[in-house]
Amino acid sequence: MPILDRRSASVHRRAFSLIELLVVISIIAVLLALLLPALPRVMDAGRRTACAANLRGVGQAVELYKGDFKEIMPTGTYMPRPWLNFLNDDGSWPTSLNQTINNYFEIESQAWKCAGDKSVYSVTYTDDSGRQQLGMSSYMYISALGGQKIEDSFFYKFLNLQPVRIPVAHDFDGNTYETQDGRLIPVDFFHDTRNLLFGDGHVGKYDQDGPSQPGH
Repeated sequence: MPILDRRSASVHRRAFSLIELLVVISIIAVLLALLLPALPRVMDAGRRTACAANLRGVGQAVELYKGDFKEIMPTGTYMPRPWLNFLNDDGSWPTSLNQTINNYFEIESQAWKCAGDKSVYSVTYTDDSGRQQLGMSSYMYISALGGQKIEDSFFYKFLNLQPVRIPVAHDFDGNTYETQDGRLIPVDFFHDTRNLLFGDGHVGKYDQDGPSQPGH
């Protein structure tokens, strides 16, 4: 019986040559060079879209509240505790928007947090019983609208803005804000285009020359 030559019976596998390997590496490098500059914009757009969806949920709760109160806008501070606000005459904290519409949109809902918010929502304070609490909102409410129909507001009557262009709430970002206990907290922009909730319930960006435009 003939002895088989192991070399002739084996399956020869073709390996990459050095030149082929360098070509593959070069192609990957070119693709990375093209994609990496766009990555921050893609991530920013994703955060902005998620934030807009959350703010839209707040807007839906405001609309439900209005439906139960003859179209009257909810009364609330521009931001909840611990951010600087005027106290009531008896020294107590005024009601914030997230408290006013709690029956329609729970304070504990994570939708009160903007996806790009790294600081505002999580700022802590000590409540009246000595416990540490979170501020639990990323969105500034236009408190001047509270307690009236939007058609009775300054924006509508004197600036001649239709509800589709009247801002109701927006991201609480891009500034240094003061807390009631005197802390100054710098806040970066959550994303490159600010989200606004408008009087007709939609979320977009403000367009000075016409109706607001979708922000995502």
